[in-house]
Amino acid sequence: GPQGHLLPAVRRQQVWLGRAAVGAAFIVAGIAAWPQDLLLPPADHSLHPLVEVPEGEPLPSMSLRLTRDRMDGFNLYLDTTNFRFTPQNLGGTIIANEGHAHLYVNGEKVARMYSPWHHLSEKALRPGINRIEVEFSANDHSVWGAAGQPIGTDVLIDTREQDGDPILREAVRYTLDWDWDGAAKVPSGGWETRNDLGYTVRVEAGRLVTRNLELVPCHWTAGAGPQARLMEWLRPATAWAGHSSLMPNESKISSSREEDLASPARSFLETRTVTDPEYCKAHYLIARPTGSGPGTLAMEASGTWNRSGQDAGNPFRIQSAAAYGQILGLTDSSGGAIDRRLIVGGIDLTVRRSLATMFDSIEFASGEPDRHGMQAMRNLVSDTKIEVASD
Repeated sequence: GPQGHLLPAVRRQQVWLGRAAVGAAFIVAGIAAWPQDLLLPPADHSLHPLVEVPEGEPLPSMSLRLTRDRMDGFNLYLDTTNFRFTPQNLGGTIIANEGHAHLYVNGEKVARMYSPWHHLSEKALRPGINRIEVEFSANDHSVWGAAGQPIGTDVLIDTREQDGDPILREAVRYTLDWDWDGAAKVPSGGWETRNDLGYTVRVEAGRLVTRNLELVPCHWTAGAGPQARLMEWLRPATAWAGHSSLMPNESKISSSREEDLASPARSFLETRTVTDPEYCKAHYLIARPTGSGPGTLAMEASGTWNRSGQDAGNPFRIQSAAAYGQILGLTDSSGGAIDRRLIVGGIDLTVRRSLATMFDSIEFASGEPDRHGMQAMRNLVSDTKIEVASD
């Protein structure tokens, strides 16, 4: 679904700057401390009414490029699809997918754009980090939208960048890990835990597939409900510079990862490069591996169970070919909620799953392996903590 950009106000927070490396050729800039109060307010989109792109019309999109002007400031280029600039019709009748664009700097509207090119003067910017937003506007100044959200782009730029594009491109580093509290390794191999129904479960073999992991931009969470995005994992992952609200999420991992459930271990997953200014949540999904056919297992586990010392050594094998994911909040390492996280300086994120609650609500003495497998997947996802390292 589209990611709009109705952005909540950015809370004051302490941020340490550090330009993350983008590819092997990018040299990390000198790290400097940013002032304690880094306030980058979004635009107030209530100033103009929103008009939905008519059903049946292709949705417009945009990507943004900035280059330093030799005399002053930056030259901005807006690469658009399914959109026509029609300044001659300003104030006229709304016509699908035509109009102009509104440009905002740090929450303030600074210009109308009547063509893809615009000169952004240094006078409109403060030294250092600035928030740049652009939105499509209809002939009557209404904002073009989809699913109740404006269509546009939203990035941070650094005016201190002397070479190349000033848009901040920061690294998001994903790590998969496990919470062992309530679970223990077995010397002979595997591990065991006790579920909420009194079953002691020993896992001796198994696998789990993380199919999708991505951060959810704050401007998207402010608009349409997250349910519409749960199937976004079907799309290929693409990184965009100054990407449009309708382009794929650039923080989305590029491929699935299979883990050995008999030997749960911490593992680095992937690094993604992002330009979205800030993130408020994450989407974690367990499903069959990328490129696999229907019926391929997303999760399976086998071993033995007993209850209250009785029926020791009963074998079990649970499995599921279904998919299950949730939009989860961000936390710090102590479990405290993080309402938003700026990309400045990059983000280190750990996906921590609970071994102790994986088999809760499962009656091993009865039921079907597929149903038990789905319950285990639900438990894993629901009890997952998305931890963001402190700055």
